[in-house]
Amino acid sequence: MSKFDRLEWTQKVAALNERIRGFQANPSQEQLELAINELRAYADAASAGMEIPPRFIAS
Repeated sequence: MSKFDRLEWTQKVAALNERIRGFQANPSQEQLELAINELRAYADAASAGMEIPPRFIAS
């Protein structure tokens, strides 16, 4: 995994975690939608070829 790929993956995970924390702190419909959108963005990036470290892939 290149440094760039690792950075991209780390940024996506950090953004996803922030959205989930936001929802946990304030469980509103708006926060839920933001968290779901962030999950979709992560899934889209993963399906578009973003490299994910193997230890984070469920088998």
